[in-house]
Amino acid sequence: MAELVGCVAMSHAPQVMIDPDNWDKINVPRNNGPLAPELQNLRLETKWERWNRCMVAVQGLRETLDAVAPDTVIVVGDDQMENLRPDAGMPPFTLFIGDEADASWSLKYLGQTQDENRPRYKVDAKLGGWIIDDLQRSGFDPAYARETRYAAGLGHAFARVLKHLTPSAQYPILPIMVNTYYPPGPSAARCAQFGRALAQAIERFPGGRRVMVVGSGGLSHTDIDVDLDTDFVRALEQNDVAFMEEIPEDKLVGGTSEIKCWIVTASAADRPVSQVTYEPIPRAPWGAGVGMGFAAWNE
Repeated sequence: MAELVGCVAMSHAPQVMIDPDNWDKINVPRNNGPLAPELQNLRLETKWERWNRCMVAVQGLRETLDAVAPDTVIVVGDDQMENLRPDAGMPPFTLFIGDEADASWSLKYLGQTQDENRPRYKVDAKLGGWIIDDLQRSGFDPAYARETRYAAGLGHAFARVLKHLTPSAQYPILPIMVNTYYPPGPSAARCAQFGRALAQAIERFPGGRRVMVVGSGGLSHTDIDVDLDTDFVRALEQNDVAFMEEIPEDKLVGGTSEIKCWIVTASAADRPVSQVTYEPIPRAPWGAGVGMGFAAWNE
């Protein structure tokens, strides 16, 4: 039987890919609303301090993954009209079960093309097929895809976390796309149910697998909601899934909706986080930024 050997989650915002000296390259001149008072007029030195803490957290997650050395890494992330599109359907949950997939983490802000920085990952299609069947027995009707439609391969929610956590493409993966970004999509409560069903499906798989689940995205953005983020982190620390399930849908819109991928992951883990880092990092004076989160649920 397979074993869920751990879970981690991390933000995939551009700030995790570019140091603070270059954030001006990713800014769009628009006003996203006023910043929280504690985030106004942050010095560049403070941004560097927060960014460095984020990088330490990423390193810790990578070390957690390598210490476990899983047979398969399941990545739960959203898709922003990269592979899920209105003309082809945008299901709540989609598993990619092709034999392999590219995932370019190139950044257009730096003039990089989608043909660069493009590792190829083996996909655990056998486990994916089993999970689809088991989820159906649990009351879910997930979609699946065997080919990517996006020019860069898998979407940025997958490419960026894989770049940091599996830099040598050393582990087979299983991407699960959650349509959080474009309504109608699954509610927070439905994502919690999905996470529990996913964990059960993994553990019922008849083949030997040691599986790690990685949640990608969040926390609040493009307007940083420190209150929401800190309440959510507290829920992670207390394994308060009931709180997560009851987050109002009008709080989980746009980029902030990626918190739902964390809810899937936390519900699959079904225990308090063993380590968590939260750093609210605005990248622009008019308020654009992300509540950066990094967490691990170790066995």
